Amino acid sequence: MADAKRVLAVSSHVVHGYVGNRASTLPLQLLYWDVDVLNTVSFSNHTGYTQWRGDRHSAQHIREIYTGLKMNTLTDYDVVVTGYIPGAEAVREVGAVVQELRRDNAELGREVLWILDPVMGDEEKLYVAPDVIPVYESLLPLATVITPNQFEAELLSGIKFQSAPDIKTALCTLYDKFGTPNIVISSAVAADDAKKEEFVCAGQTRRKDGSLLQFYLRLPFINAYFTGTGDLFASLMSDRFWTYYTAAKGADGDVPDAELPLVRAVEDVSAIVQAVLRNTADEVQKYNIREDKMAAETGIPRPEPGTKERRIRDMKFGELRLIQSQDKIRVPEVVVKARFDFA
Repeated sequence: MADAKRVLAVSSHVVHGYVGNRASTLPLQLLYWDVDVLNTVSFSNHTGYTQWRGDRHSAQHIREIYTGLKMNTLTDYDVVVTGYIPGAEAVREVGAVVQELRRDNAELGREVLWILDPVMGDEEKLYVAPDVIPVYESLLPLATVITPNQFEAELLSGIKFQSAPDIKTALCTLYDKFGTPNIVISSAVAADDAKKEEFVCAGQTRRKDGSLLQFYLRLPFINAYFTGTGDLFASLMSDRFWTYYTAAKGADGDVPDAELPLVRAVEDVSAIVQAVLRNTADEVQKYNIREDKMAAETGIPRPEPGTKERRIRDMKFGELRLIQSQDKIRVPEVVVKARFDFA
């Protein structure tokens, strides 16, 4: 039997719900990974509920946990995936930990891939301190794959997505600035897209000859509010990219564009995430039907939208349905394939 695949997941932890490492662990375990989790915060629930309790972990705490792993020679990882990290000092320490881990493994002839999700904000809102941005900028050149969302890609590239060509330009700019060989903008919608019925997942990868390939998938919007999708995307990318990258290393000759590791990985990951979101949206719809029926039968109206009570209940029943999506996680049904006709 082959040695188990090992991944270190560095992100947030919540007791209830599926964001951060809670969104990463089960999917990776279903795909036969041993998952070690290094939590950067420990909260009761994610912050979308508007009220929570818990602690943000310091850079010293992160270093102490890693030191304990290293003391016991437990750092022989194949992949590191990093997500939400609170504060510039902690981000800097995580970067130092990953670099040390990779150096130690390289001395033993092991390559460790780094899937870096530069979690800084979303929907035009920065939810980390501004001094986090330059720290991430210093780390992006070291990553194997980065997975920014639209807001983060615009922030890092300095390009607003007014039209579809801007997305391609941003991919090129990110490479010019940081040199990361594999870039995925996990979701993007250009401002001139009037219908906004679909979003773009766009990627750029470096071929063996050093040339760059841009590609994209057009995926349907699913009408519901979700949390944890970026964490799920990055964790699944850890598995899918590692799988195709490892296979491609042993291949003779050039790999066709459609078979490049990042292209195949993004197709698989997008299919899985879409399946999870569809399952989640279906359950949310059933929840709303039940709530409306109960309100009609009892005469007690549901809490008004926008109230704290309504938000908490909606958040609770809108958590990602990972357990119910196990079959789709294990065997993705890839329907949407990558396109290379980027305008």
